[in-house]
Amino acid sequence: MARPHDLAEYRFYRERLTADGQLRPWGITDLEDFAAGNSGDPFAGRVRDDRVSSQVPKFALQLEGTADPSIWIALDPPELDRWAGVLARMWTRWGTSPAETIAFFEYGSSPLVLLASSGYVGYLRRGAADRLSLTSICNDGVAAMANRMVAIVETLRPSMLILRRDLTMPFAMALEAVGMSLAERVRWIAISEVEGAISRAEAAHLSARLAVPVWRILRADAAFLLAGECPACRAFHLDREYLAESLASGHVAITARFANACPAHRFDIGAATLLKGGCAIDPRARRVEC
Repeated sequence: MARPHDLAEYRFYRERLTADGQLRPWGITDLEDFAAGNSGDPFAGRVRDDRVSSQVPKFALQLEGTADPSIWIALDPPELDRWAGVLARMWTRWGTSPAETIAFFEYGSSPLVLLASSGYVGYLRRGAADRLSLTSICNDGVAAMANRMVAIVETLRPSMLILRRDLTMPFAMALEAVGMSLAERVRWIAISEVEGAISRAEAAHLSARLAVPVWRILRADAAFLLAGECPACRAFHLDREYLAESLASGHVAITARFANACPAHRFDIGAATLLKGGCAIDPRARRVEC
């Protein structure tokens, strides 16, 4: 069995190793290019050849940021469990209490939803909501379901909401149509983008319109990256499951410690800055600004 970080065992990485054994950073485009030339490999070379033919990973998820060719990421149950821990710790930073409800206006295939509960993924031992003793509910991630999201807020009274960026305006309009305010109903809202994160300015605009604190989520599914904005310093706190490095290009590369079935090493998240030191909430935090 290959060692967890023996990148020469994975075709995608083997082709990116330099003569001195260093790995060149990569992004979504590189995965797409590889997959286009290897149509029989849905994991774009990031699962070992012998494993593809003999034992498919327990859990596979299609990346939303790509359409043609389709690209998948893979995890085994222990890796899935550690990824859910990232989500739970992110919610804890924003504040949760046992027995509360968290509601999603997102696609059910989003990691933000799938990692929430063992009821969504059979191989997940404890989802983020399970760990925090929360109840979770997901509304279909299409604008036509905005009125149903309003009904969910009215009847189930969730304390926390996770919204997909392109659904925030339909949701806001649906709330305004019935004269409902989220103030004193909802503790916080977190906004997700398929790749990357919304700007601080957009988050501030949404917070003013919805009358609730709005936190940003930095997301890169190919690297298994989920990072939440800190309420104190407004930078993204990187969970202990990630390694980060500054690149000469002014970008930041992310490595997921837990991803072995489908490794994620030196994924380029784009223009970003690694900040020195932690913040008032967490002096030991590793932070990134983008």
